[in-house]
Amino acid sequence: METKKTLFTLFFLLNVAAILVGFGYYYDQLSQTSLPLLFFVPDCPLYVLLFLLVVLGQVKKDAFSFLVSVGMVKYGLWTVLVLLLNPGVYFSPENLLVGIVFLFGHLGMAFEGLIILPKKKLAASIFALVLLWFMFNDFTDYFLSTAPPIPQQSFATMRDLSFTLSVAVTSVLFFFSKQICALLPVLELRKIAGFEKRGLLA
Repeated sequence: METKKTLFTLFFLLNVAAILVGFGYYYDQLSQTSLPLLFFVPDCPLYVLLFLLVVLGQVKKDAFSFLVSVGMVKYGLWTVLVLLLNPGVYFSPENLLVGIVFLFGHLGMAFEGLIILPKKKLAASIFALVLLWFMFNDFTDYFLSTAPPIPQQSFATMRDLSFTLSVAVTSVLFFFSKQICALLPVLELRKIAGFEKRGLLA
């Protein structure tokens, strides 16, 4: 029991640190963005914050959990792709340590998104709304300039990959939710997050 509490505390603090670092990273961009578009700028820290609300039981709606799960996986993988497509920028000698931390941190973010995935089948309307939401996010990122700064040479590639990820991640998490929730690593992290006590394990 004590081990689980310790692991949960570490898990929680790491996510809080990620939120603080993430919003700090976006500070300049947020200060230069118009109010109606502010919500679409800090993708990673925003979805980690929403993720913690689900984990802590503050929001218990399956549709919301699914939305946040998609956001965690999509933006975690998106960031990993940006890093890997631009190794000369993010893994140069002066940026190597930060690049490695960002790489593994965002892989962890994508994995964490799986633990709040609802295990029961959701309505097709939820799938459609969530997909439209992330497609709209992609539109604001690449046509209304809410995307974070990325090297210009990979901008078009990331634009196409982002729309692709919206479709792929939403579809995989929706159609294979039961199989994903039954994976042993997902089950173990759900136990650490306290889902066992709330009867939310697959």
